[in-house]
Amino acid sequence: MRNFPISFWHLPGLEQRVVWSGSTNRDEAVLAELPPAWRLLMLSDGSATRSLTLLTGEAIAADVKETAVVTEDRNAPPETVMLAKPHLRRTVMLKTVSGTVVSYAVSWWNQQDYETFLANPALPIGTSMKNAQSEYCREICSLFLASGTALDQRFNAQGPYLGRHYVMRHGNRPLNVIVEIYAPAIAYHLDATGWYPRWTNGAPTWNDVDVIAADATVARPDFSLKTLRRTAAGSGGFAELAPRRHSLH
Repeated sequence: MRNFPISFWHLPGLEQRVVWSGSTNRDEAVLAELPPAWRLLMLSDGSATRSLTLLTGEAIAADVKETAVVTEDRNAPPETVMLAKPHLRRTVMLKTVSGTVVSYAVSWWNQQDYETFLANPALPIGTSMKNAQSEYCREICSLFLASGTALDQRFNAQGPYLGRHYVMRHGNRPLNVIVEIYAPAIAYHLDATGWYPRWTNGAPTWNDVDVIAADATVARPDFSLKTLRRTAAGSGGFAELAPRRHSLH
């Protein structure tokens, strides 16, 4: 049973608990509890837009909720201090073309870089960078669990939700800082069991026997994870899986 500390930064209206931080040694026991496909999505330095397109079989569109120049943002990740001012903050919901919400994302930019690299702000960042043939890489800074009624409404689900934040680098400099929180809707695209962190009774924890399938209905007082799968009998019920341990080597 694992207890995770509350993050010292968080998006407005959310509680965030740090699962893993890139600033410290990798906790392989924690990462090993992620199914391999989730580990690849969350820790890969490639394009999230491209990954989501391949997983869902649909193009990904950006529903831009906010674009604003910010002089001070107390809710921003600490890495934004690496970006030259003035800063611009962009908030989007990423959806498939059929309308399924796959993630919620907030990014911080130098305003001039934003105007240069996002010629069409309606496109996802990964699509814009690909169209411009711009080389980039991601430096993953943390994985976290986020909860809040605003996310529940956006995802039409119940939290907590698995997220990450990272620095996107272009050439030898930071280009932007991005926070991505993934919707339960993508769970079955990533893992046959529908693994996704959900609410059950207990303290905020991380445990591979406490993960439940994305479409199960449970109480939601506290964090935990539980893995369930549909029974082979065709009854539509769920049967618990034994803990799965994945080696990172």
